[in-house]
Amino acid sequence: MQSRRGGSGSGFQDGGGTGRFPLPRRGVEPRDRAPLVLDQRWSSLGTALIVAGRPDQAALVRHRVSALSALPPLAREAAQELAGEVFNNAIAHTRSGLSGGEVIVSVHRLPGRVQVKITDQGPIGEDAVTTPCVRPADPLRVGGLGMRLVAAQASRWGTLHEGGRTTVWFEIDRPDRASGRSDGHAGR
Repeated sequence: MQSRRGGSGSGFQDGGGTGRFPLPRRGVEPRDRAPLVLDQRWSSLGTALIVAGRPDQAALVRHRVSALSALPPLAREAAQELAGEVFNNAIAHTRSGLSGGEVIVSVHRLPGRVQVKITDQGPIGEDAVTTPCVRPADPLRVGGLGMRLVAAQASRWGTLHEGGRTTVWFEIDRPDRASGRSDGHAGR
């Protein structure tokens, strides 16, 4: 039986048998599991998953966000879609997408909302800085619309640079049970 922890024996063969990559594993660092909140009395830790920085892991990220969010169907679909977009940005633009790279995905159920954090391993290059932003609309450009999608569908979103890593977070408000609509002030 193979170990799920680090070491040269962890992981499994990819479909073509050409290489090995690690299995996803639970994140245990408190900074990865803590939500980004203004109210410092909030002490509940969320669930963090560390996945290989590979495109084929995006489906796993979407599935885990869906399972952990406990949102109603439409809000859950939005959370899945946004998590996939942010994950793909992380592996396309940071060291997380290089060989051996990893991405940390955290899900936090907060009062009135769910917060998802995607943390990469930082920019490629010594002096490089990567700050995800909403690009101006350009009908001739292919791609580059992921953060525009996040800005349009998330109730709130932002970035945090800490310890050489970049975290993109977003929140999806839980629909108000009486009206079935999201209340932008829920949980504040």
